[in-house]
Amino acid sequence: MKESKKIVLPETGCICGKDHRSTVDEVIVGSGVVARLPEVLARYGAKKVFVLADKNTYKAAGERVCAILGDSGIEHTLYVMHKETIEPNEEAVGSVVMHFDNSCDMMVVVGTGVLNDVTKIVSTIRGKRYVIVATAPSMDGFASNSASVIRDKFKLSIDTCTASVIIGDTQILAAAPMRMLLSGIGDMIAKYISILEWKLANIICGDYYCEGVAEMIRQALRECVENAEGLVKRDEAAVAAVFKGLVLSGEAMMYAGVTRPASGTEHYFSHIWDMRGLDFGTPVDFHGIQCAVGTYQSMKVYEQLKKVHPDRDKALNYVKNFDVSAWQKQLRGYIGTGADMMIKIEEKEQKYSIEKHAERLEILLAKWDEIIGIINEELPTSEALDNLFNILGMPKDPSDIGQKDEDAKTVFLAVKDVRDKYVSTRLAWDLGILDEIEL
Repeated sequence: MKESKKIVLPETGCICGKDHRSTVDEVIVGSGVVARLPEVLARYGAKKVFVLADKNTYKAAGERVCAILGDSGIEHTLYVMHKETIEPNEEAVGSVVMHFDNSCDMMVVVGTGVLNDVTKIVSTIRGKRYVIVATAPSMDGFASNSASVIRDKFKLSIDTCTASVIIGDTQILAAAPMRMLLSGIGDMIAKYISILEWKLANIICGDYYCEGVAEMIRQALRECVENAEGLVKRDEAAVAAVFKGLVLSGEAMMYAGVTRPASGTEHYFSHIWDMRGLDFGTPVDFHGIQCAVGTYQSMKVYEQLKKVHPDRDKALNYVKNFDVSAWQKQLRGYIGTGADMMIKIEEKEQKYSIEKHAERLEILLAKWDEIIGIINEELPTSEALDNLFNILGMPKDPSDIGQKDEDAKTVFLAVKDVRDKYVSTRLAWDLGILDEIEL
């Protein structure tokens, strides 16, 4: 990533033991930088490019991109996805694959979110490099080497290639719908929880952790929070801060080799709402906004966890008597078809293993004071978070995004089954207090 940043991780020799390399060649952020697209393509020797957009992103920047390519004499094929709602699923990927022009030697995706996820997959399948012309700073997947997709009505991440170049023209980004700007900073606010839980997973489960990567995210988050007032005014500098933070989050996942630096409990709230929406037609909002609401709910959980005094007998009895079958029935009833895949994953991962629980519990009992210290260190105060949400006009409660507040506890319970990550729900389960958490 060629954009300058204060923290530069060593490509080799990091104390965490991993090599930190990005496969993104360049990130170009600034006012009017979309005009540099022809020179970017020229560096890769592109003769003909496949331009992908949807009807909204075509209006936002796609028409301009095509004009720039035409004026520069770069041949291109344009495919605009006109479906009202596009999901990152088999249908969307198949549609782009079927419309792909085999004479094109490079791809340019004009958009964000779903279009980026679809392009990652098609680029991987076709073996073509691609460039992103972002139209909104709304999510953190620009630079990641994975795509968040829906397969058989289950939300999952799959490994993909990354963009060669990411272009963030702040004139275009600042003109995005305010809901998308909020989604972007919401996805950044989520990092409070993700970094905390990454650190806790390292202590409790021995998961890999890199303090250098974590600090990169913390710094980017601080800059986003400092620019919150500017963002709601569409200030280009504030928009750039959020966009850079989102790009850096994607690279952090690549550096770490896991999604831990960017997602935890708060993202899984969003995933559960997405999966429920697929089966039952319940409301679904922008991913980053759902993550922000998930962060607000997660803060409530950790405020309660900080007051807990672990009890070995209570925890052991709770886990011994936990009815997995009854819970799986409840999970299917709430999520629908997507629950089947979650249950299959659990059969492999054995998160509910009594033996493994006993091992984690001993660590929790021995290190509880340290764990509470980390929670206090990583999370803002409830007052500070509340003030930030008020400045942004950010939704806080599930009912603010069309969900039922009374269902928040069920969503929280389901979070532990989304992935094999140690998150707040699993911590509460390990302590035997899962049923006592209030949302």
